[in-house]
Amino acid sequence: MIVSLASIEKLVVQLRKKKQEASKLRQKAEQEFKQVRSAEKRSSSGLTTIDKKIESEREDVSDVSTVLTQKNSQLESIERLVEAAQEKLTREKEAIEQAQQEIEFAENPEEKENAEARLRSLNDHVQELEDEIKNRQKTAKKISGEVSNYSDVKSKIDSKIQ
Repeated sequence: MIVSLASIEKLVVQLRKKKQEASKLRQKAEQEFKQVRSAEKRSSSGLTTIDKKIESEREDVSDVSTVLTQKNSQLESIERLVEAAQEKLTREKEAIEQAQQEIEFAENPEEKENAEARLRSLNDHVQELEDEIKNRQKTAKKISGEVSNYSDVKSKIDSKIQ
């Protein structure tokens, strides 16, 4: 009976050790589980934040694209206006040549005076057209710079999104 009591005591000691090991393993597993849950929450939160940033950047790209489209339309419109003004300028210069010829070949002082008045008017109009062209070209240059800036901004935002 003493032998069996000793073997029972040994068995109890072994079982207690196994219980302690199992308890340690359970605690370790619980701790690892908590770490995994925490990492999952952080990554989920991080993904949500990234999704929000991406959506915000896409909205920014949309806004910039809209402004870029408007600026390109303005630029095209100004270019058409400059082209039209240059065509008018060419016609006015031809009219100036014609008025100068009329002055040369005027047969009486009244015809000469009318041609000179017409020449002054044409010269004034040519000056106005040249000023208009210069102003529109300055505006076109400014808008072209803005288009370039907005294109750069859009490119940077597109890069961020990717």
